[in-house]
Amino acid sequence: MTELSVLETVISLASRGGWVLIPIFCIGWYAWYLTVERYFFYRSLKRSPVRKFWKILKEQGDEAAAMYLKKKHKGYFTRLAEAALLQRASGPKAVEHALEAVRHDVGIELSKSMRSISVAASVAPLLGLLGTVSGMVHTFEIIEMFGFGNPVLLADGISEALLTTQAGLLVAFPLMLAYNYLSTRIDNLEDSVWKEALKLTSET
Repeated sequence: MTELSVLETVISLASRGGWVLIPIFCIGWYAWYLTVERYFFYRSLKRSPVRKFWKILKEQGDEAAAMYLKKKHKGYFTRLAEAALLQRASGPKAVEHALEAVRHDVGIELSKSMRSISVAASVAPLLGLLGTVSGMVHTFEIIEMFGFGNPVLLADGISEALLTTQAGLLVAFPLMLAYNYLSTRIDNLEDSVWKEALKLTSET
């Protein structure tokens, strides 16, 4: 399919579906952009050399472990471990406070844009419903003006109603699945990394 035919198809759908299709598609593209960006951000935080860090800390001490972390990607555990190592000389409470500060900052970063994705998944079917109502209103206006004698004109209004409903559901359903997937993965990451980081308080 050529670019011209794709453009013609999009224009045809937009003309039959009415103006509501435009915000539905815009919301869908924007939400998927945020979803992909959040996924790669999650992947970047997940990359932390946990096992290697514990081995170096046990065999060579804090200084060697800190030097090792400086050379590695700044994943979630790496950031927690660096903050904890800086405060280990001050005692367990200082380590806990340092961990909580990093956890708070990373939590804000992780939750960024997640609410927008959820809102987009909720708004898309509502816009589809709005398009349905608009299409039915259009259909009744045609019936009032021309009666039931012209099925082509009636089909335009019904097509507008059905296309917008379909578009809203097609945007919302995969977005909600992606949102739930990301939320679960983020929660699991926070739990697993935090459990590992808390070991630094007992190692002081």
